[in-house]
Amino acid sequence: MVKPTPTRFNPDLLARDSTPYSVNLPLAQFSRLREMLLDDSGEMHATFRFSRRKQSVLVSGTLKATYRLQCQRCLEPMEHVVDEQFQLVFAKTAEIAEDMPDSLDPVVLDDHGQIHVVDLFEDEMILYLPNSAMHTQIEECNANELLLKADELGNQSLFKPEEREQSEQESEEQKNEQGENEQTGTAGKRKNPFDVLKNLDLH
Repeated sequence: MVKPTPTRFNPDLLARDSTPYSVNLPLAQFSRLREMLLDDSGEMHATFRFSRRKQSVLVSGTLKATYRLQCQRCLEPMEHVVDEQFQLVFAKTAEIAEDMPDSLDPVVLDDHGQIHVVDLFEDEMILYLPNSAMHTQIEECNANELLLKADELGNQSLFKPEEREQSEQESEEQKNEQGENEQTGTAGKRKNPFDVLKNLDLH
């Protein structure tokens, strides 16, 4: 039987049995997260269990949500689906959390050894935000049409058919002329600037 999660709770008490818990929270309740969203519609759903590891209490489970963001490619609204597994470990103080191994993801309890359910998940949910929000399927992105047009323009010739033919003919003539110059030995020769002195009467 899955139990609903209390709004504020002591993890040590909930870890005394292996009862699974679940919670549904509107995204609007996550004050820091909602500032990063296009709008705060929708909710987060999580199912999890508490357990013990030596002197620590852990919570692990699955978290699901759908974020509405702005696509950085087409600047239109998009949805980012979150469906992730998580594992967090509770720490009584910030100092204890800092001393934990990097492999653990700590959550600090308040002075009463309790935590609010929003505080439990908010940092984790912020981590699931994409570094650069963009439609995963280019077909869904409104920038797709612009990209296709740019690609078509890049593949098209800059010349009209008759201009392209004339350009190709001029290029062929230049090649032929270069070949003739190489055969006659005139290619690459430059006038000697002192040749003009030969015609001067210096006496």
